[in-house]
Amino acid sequence: MIDRGSLAGTVGAYLTGVAVTSAPWLLTTAVLASLRLVARLGGATDFVQTERIITLVYALTVVLSAPVHVVVSRTIADRLYEGRLDQIAAPLWRAVVLTVLGFLILGSGLMRILGVPLEVGVAGTILTVVVGTQWLLLSVGGGLSSPTVVLTAFCLGAPLSIVAALAGSHLLGLGALGYLYGYAAGQLVTVALLLHGVAVALPAEVDEEARLTPAFAEYWLLALSSLVYYLSIWTDKIVVWAVRGRAAAELYSGLSAIAWFSVIPAFGWIYVNVETAFYRRFRSLYGALEAGAPLSKLTEGTTQLAAESSRILRGAAQIQLAGTVIVMLGAPPILRLAGMPPELIWPFRLVTMGAAIQVLALLEILLLYYFDLRREALMISLVLLGGEAVFMTLAQGLGLSPAVGFPVACACAALTGLALVRSRLRTLLADTFQSQPFGAAT
Repeated sequence: MIDRGSLAGTVGAYLTGVAVTSAPWLLTTAVLASLRLVARLGGATDFVQTERIITLVYALTVVLSAPVHVVVSRTIADRLYEGRLDQIAAPLWRAVVLTVLGFLILGSGLMRILGVPLEVGVAGTILTVVVGTQWLLLSVGGGLSSPTVVLTAFCLGAPLSIVAALAGSHLLGLGALGYLYGYAAGQLVTVALLLHGVAVALPAEVDEEARLTPAFAEYWLLALSSLVYYLSIWTDKIVVWAVRGRAAAELYSGLSAIAWFSVIPAFGWIYVNVETAFYRRFRSLYGALEAGAPLSKLTEGTTQLAAESSRILRGAAQIQLAGTVIVMLGAPPILRLAGMPPELIWPFRLVTMGAAIQVLALLEILLLYYFDLRREALMISLVLLGGEAVFMTLAQGLGLSPAVGFPVACACAALTGLALVRSRLRTLLADTFQSQPFGAAT
């Protein structure tokens, strides 16, 4: 898209970046906001239960599916790189089937724990399966199929989810139950489009003997890092629930969802630049290494890759700073529009600040993934997870809002990541040679 050299191609590339990185939680935020609006205007109380179900479904599916989709997408990338295309389809479809079955069990158990009526439980279980499968297809679809497949799936499915939800609740007069079924139906359309796009892109050759189990044994550290990071996204809400109760946690969750809108431009920019300029530098260096290029050429390549990494970090920081300033200045009208009390303005600003810093930590994790430094990526995630638990609890103990501890924890993770990335870039060439299987012999 970028190489077309047109405005349409550039806009399409950045919209794809937003869709791949942000679409599911953007849709979730829009749905939760509309639920609060419907409940406020109509005075209905059963919408609160629907809001809770959707929040828990997205929280559990994103955390529990993360280790699976990161390993599956890495395995597919390996097979593409090796040219072993026949070993892609069978493991992928097995992963899809296991994801459906796993989230069917999880969704049923969650609805049982929540004690909802049968008709609500069926809708909640369907939504759990659909969203869990969507995360997997989104992770592999962006690499296997055309970017327009991802864009089309969300551009059609997301509006349809909202329209069907509102139609089910108001036009059909089913209230919150109709909203939940309508929303699940719209998301099912997104999954169907993603499934079709992935199926069309899969190679015709199929090796039924190909297995995923060895990949989980090889990439368990990558899976653990992903699990810890996605768990850290929800740790701050869990801490608020523990120290201030469920009502405060639900308010805080709403604040957090709105605050994360400020990172959309940075997310799109990061995705596009990592997948284009950075990737080209990365492939150029390691392609030269495999081709037996002289040391001077490799040294030049590492210098260029380090410069590109620094450029992406600086650019992301600048874009995110602009978005954060705008949201923080507009905090009062934003909260009024969301129907939240004015005393939450400063907690909202603190969460916005933390989200901005966490974007940089995520970028650092992505760069470390590229260099296959799984332990270092895990370290950043652990710092973020532990920092949220410690600093937010400490803030509550000092009589402050737990939100005070959130940006502190994110800053600790981002600084840790910056130190690890800079350290890696300084020794990139030496570390690359030392990692080769013939290094001991030479």
